[in-house]
Amino acid sequence: MRSTPSPGDEIYVETYLHLSHGIDDVRGGRATVTRVQIDTVGGRNVPFVEVAEDPGSLYNWEHLAEKQTDLAAQFGARRARPDPDARPQFNDDMMTDDERTATYDHALRSAPAVSSAAASTATPVLTLVGVVALVVFVLDRWSKAIVLGSFMPGESRLVVPHLLWWTYVQNQHGAFGMFGSSPGLLIVLAVIVLGIFAWSFRDAVRRSRVVRVAFGMIVGGAMGNIVDRFQHRWVVDFIDFRTIWPNVFNVADACITVGVGLLVIESLRRREPRRST
Repeated sequence: MRSTPSPGDEIYVETYLHLSHGIDDVRGGRATVTRVQIDTVGGRNVPFVEVAEDPGSLYNWEHLAEKQTDLAAQFGARRARPDPDARPQFNDDMMTDDERTATYDHALRSAPAVSSAAASTATPVLTLVGVVALVVFVLDRWSKAIVLGSFMPGESRLVVPHLLWWTYVQNQHGAFGMFGSSPGLLIVLAVIVLGIFAWSFRDAVRRSRVVRVAFGMIVGGAMGNIVDRFQHRWVVDFIDFRTIWPNVFNVADACITVGVGLLVIESLRRREPRRST
């Protein structure tokens, strides 16, 4: 591993992929070290560096050191910028201040075109989320309709010996039996949770297809269970892995769980989280 840099040294950094003006852009490039901080992580000392191009953020040097060659090949002579515009002309290090000002003025005059590009990008994002949500919702309603038409409450049928049963349960409680049995309260909580997810992943859903699929699964599953509470005042559960899982659940629950799992995995795939001082 490369030795820890000192203030004034040049290194390469890579920040998050983000959406700007309807274009995916990776922020990163050469940066000048302004400060080195040693923190204790997992019982050992780990160096973190701050750079002039991204003040207020600390990068784990152990992780960054392993990627210096790849980052140098990726970004070349480009300087890292904390908030670059995605259009190439604004990230050109060879552009003079007068040229950059003239280009910026032209961009302001072209604002309606930029807004149209952003709107057109938002359309496929919402389309994928909507399609996944609809598929999950339809599968959930279809499976519950079969159970309602074929089972008596409490009836159980073996599907896979020692592993899987279909067991019809009228679940009046929230996830994992929590949050009481009031349909109104549970519906409000579901809507609040959806809102929190939408706010927390509002940027990630634009740049990642996996996040769009995950969010669609969560929305479709939540809507499936909400409809149950409006229709019956309880939720139809029937998937029973009693030998390995104590709770009976349904397609909506399974899709919500998978969706949340995908969001966690996608978050872990990102680089070491930036740490503010």
